Amino acid sequence: MRGYCRVVQKGEAASGYRKPTRRERDVRRGDLVESARALFFDEPFAGIGMPEIAAAGQVSRATAYRYFPGGRAEVFLAVAESVVEELRDRLHHATEGPFSAAKRMEHLLAALFSYFSANPAAYRLLFQDLWATGDADVARAVVAARAPLAAEVASIVAAGGGEAADVVLTSNGILGCGVANLEQVFAGTVDGESAWRVTCEMAVACLR
Repeated sequence: MRGYCRVVQKGEAASGYRKPTRRERDVRRGDLVESARALFFDEPFAGIGMPEIAAAGQVSRATAYRYFPGGRAEVFLAVAESVVEELRDRLHHATEGPFSAAKRMEHLLAALFSYFSANPAAYRLLFQDLWATGDADVARAVVAARAPLAAEVASIVAAGGGEAADVVLTSNGILGCGVANLEQVFAGTVDGESAWRVTCEMAVACLR
């Protein structure tokens, strides 16, 4: 057994192979997600495959699949989760401070509209491209990944009291209104300022 270990170690040393640490794997996976994010922002899901994802990350297809066995759908979900995390941080930061619930809601919606106005591809990815995956499980997973956004809205709504179920429904309604109005902005049927103002009026009216 000792001889076998020495042979294996010698072979590994000769080839330069070293098994990556957990941290190194996490970093590499994160790098692939970031490079894939740029791809998914540039064009819809249908135009991107694992060869493009691997090339963008400067790795082989085998390496890309090692980190994402589920293929491009799994990469898409990881990108969506990274976008939600970034947006949630902005929404949370926007509502900090000694403001009234109404003012905090206005700040949150301003951050939401500002983020998507600056990143329309992020809106497309989170609310349109998920259905293009053709995978119901992935679509449901992306919808679930968006939950933290509604949670930020709920943190303001809940301050006014009320039943938990009512808070959830109200928060989802406010977020849904904002998303629907943003779609109208991107379609060019309304301007962003008007869409934000009307959304704020509706949202504030929902606060107790």
